[in-house]
Amino acid sequence: MNTIADSYLFRPIRQADAPALLRLVTQSSGGLSSLQPRLDFLKDYISASEASFEGVKDIDEPHKYLLGLFTARSERLIGCAAVKTQIGIGSPFINFDIKGDGADQCLLASSRFTGATEVGSLFLHPDYRADGLGRYLAKVRYLLMASEPWRFGDTVIAELRGICGVQGSPLYDHLFEYKLEKSFLEADAEYYDRNPDALGDIVPIGCIDTSDMPLDVRASLGQPHPSGIGAMRLLQREGFIFSGTIDLFDAGPIMSAHRDTIRTIMQSQASTISASPSGAQGSTTLIASGKVSDFKAILTPATMSENGLLVLPDAIQALGVEMGADVRFWQAGRRKPAKEETLVKAHV
Repeated sequence: MNTIADSYLFRPIRQADAPALLRLVTQSSGGLSSLQPRLDFLKDYISASEASFEGVKDIDEPHKYLLGLFTARSERLIGCAAVKTQIGIGSPFINFDIKGDGADQCLLASSRFTGATEVGSLFLHPDYRADGLGRYLAKVRYLLMASEPWRFGDTVIAELRGICGVQGSPLYDHLFEYKLEKSFLEADAEYYDRNPDALGDIVPIGCIDTSDMPLDVRASLGQPHPSGIGAMRLLQREGFIFSGTIDLFDAGPIMSAHRDTIRTIMQSQASTISASPSGAQGSTTLIASGKVSDFKAILTPATMSENGLLVLPDAIQALGVEMGADVRFWQAGRRKPAKEETLVKAHV
């Protein structure tokens, strides 16, 4: 996509946005378990996010950053995405590692990603998916990390929904349904936060042999839900790989990457920004300003010139910066200069 029909704004979601966020997440048909479609839940989530954006006093404590995607003209909330730090601290993040292969393969309960940073809660209103905005909604999280990398863990993960639905989930039905006496959807809603008191009674101890599992259960291990295949490809393009760890209930793959090797972060560039009519003829560009405490981003046509990044005046106004302000941007097709790129590769 070289151009877009309109400009879009990314900013932290505020308490005033809670009713709009509720309307948005109800469009997900239960597929967004990290954002429950309950107003009180969402208000608590937003409060935690606002506190994180206002300033992190202790980076060793968990923090949540919830970003919204808005139409620039009407500021209608049409998407959301989140970054969470120090996962597994305070509330365990337990999954299954896949050990071995073939007849020797087994599942072993694991908390190996404790302390990592997680990207997730990505949802785009169905009416806006044809424009390819989901790609940029994912990328804005990486520009947030690039604004102050020290706030975010070296390891970044993303959980993908596994093979599951109203009919259940092969792994859950095989291992947990008889213990919990709940359907998969009921258990997924109840245990989405992996409450330690509840998990202690249900997580199997020791290796679980997979060779005797039904074929559909074995086939589901590490496989994304069909609706998540596009998300998996986006992650792979950023450099994420399957970690060998799967979700405790639905067996969905957990993808992982080193923060500093995520491609959007590596390919993003620093520049100044100025208003110019020629900006309208440029390529679609994701532009971010500020540190975490005042982070904001726009998606708008922009042209790179000797005088920096050129955009239309409305774009500068939406971003809330002055002419000549420092920004960080990502533009499709642009790569770091060869010398800088060589240094990055050598460092990796």
